[in-house]
Amino acid sequence: MTFDRIDMAQFSQNLIDLRRDLHRYPESGWTEFRTTARIITELEKLGLPVRWGRQLHVREKMLGLPDEETLEACWLRAESECDRHDLLEDMRGGYTGCLTVIEGALPGPTIGIRVDIDCNDVEETDDPGHVPCAQGFRSVHHACMHACGHDAHAAIGIGAARLLTAYRDRLRGKVLLVFQPGEEGLRGAASMTAAGLFSECDYFFGAHVGLLPGLHVGSVAASGHGFLSSTKFDALFHGVPSHAGAAPELGRNAIAAAAAATLGMLSISRHHEGATRINVGTFHGGTGRNVIPAEAVLAIETRGGSAALNEYMEQEARRVCQAAADMYGCTYEARLMGGAGNVDCDKALVERVIQILSGLEDVDQILPDVDFGGGEDVTTMMRDVQAHGGQVTELVFGMPLKAAHHNDHFDVDESVIPLGARIFASLALELENY
Repeated sequence: MTFDRIDMAQFSQNLIDLRRDLHRYPESGWTEFRTTARIITELEKLGLPVRWGRQLHVREKMLGLPDEETLEACWLRAESECDRHDLLEDMRGGYTGCLTVIEGALPGPTIGIRVDIDCNDVEETDDPGHVPCAQGFRSVHHACMHACGHDAHAAIGIGAARLLTAYRDRLRGKVLLVFQPGEEGLRGAASMTAAGLFSECDYFFGAHVGLLPGLHVGSVAASGHGFLSSTKFDALFHGVPSHAGAAPELGRNAIAAAAAATLGMLSISRHHEGATRINVGTFHGGTGRNVIPAEAVLAIETRGGSAALNEYMEQEARRVCQAAADMYGCTYEARLMGGAGNVDCDKALVERVIQILSGLEDVDQILPDVDFGGGEDVTTMMRDVQAHGGQVTELVFGMPLKAAHHNDHFDVDESVIPLGARIFASLALELENY
């Protein structure tokens, strides 16, 4: 459909300006305080009701929360960078993200749309050829960067809200629009899903910009497969400290146990039934050169082409960690930090999406299905929708990649933002016509 009630040139520029503001002030999972406040402000300008804070989350399902000191430091930083102090207090402690509902004038289904809003723990390049550097919106936060396009996702969500609000008289049913925190590390979807936010959705859409090489703005994938089930956990090894020179025999070396566990986990046999992955991403331990280290922590993730394959990898990883701890006289504990499952998109919904995309201006290539080949936190929401009888799919909005996702040179082709907004809005407005 065409959106002739909107000045599309101004619409596009406003969304690009919003994306650049979010890019300049990136925030990691569970610390998206300023980001959430900025999004709420935009939704309030549209006269939309917004829910945020504790009412959106189940605390025990908020996976991978930073420690209290980090949460408070990030909250204070947001307070200094934000003029919406009335919103921030309810987010204190990590209760980030928000949700709005756009009520249509006509009876119809409940349609869910999810966009994610967190950044990566990456220090953005200062290369003068990097567009955010050249245009003055490079990240001002140390080791925080929107290196996966979630700033664009948030802007796309706001754009969809603007279009749907302008065309409420044509909207059948209602649209539940979710701005999700903590996607990186598969941390944020579990608490929102446990809060029962998506159980009433008849249809549910997620999307991601980029992802696949060789695509351009105008290429759209209507669905994906190959989502890998994944578990993120920290392995904590507890030893006994002692003087490394005077009495080494009295110590129990936690770093030695963690090192043995690292090599052992990377040697776990892969499974013949499908894709299996494991990675040890960080290793921290010890207090000094001459002290037998009493503590060590590994950040571990497992993946599998099915829940069963991921479970195999996770259980093997935990077995290796326990054996390594026993070998060095240490103790071991695992702390769950994140996770998500795989999902199959619903073919009937995908067919309707393809029909709608076929009539949308500026969409010149439609891919029925692509291989994601990784984890996506939205699958937790999608599986819940399917469990309650709804249909789901995850789209890809193509764009050329100047650098890989999670790379310090990553950037977004900003023309994908207004197009992505029009796609989401068109899906919601046209779904009942097919």
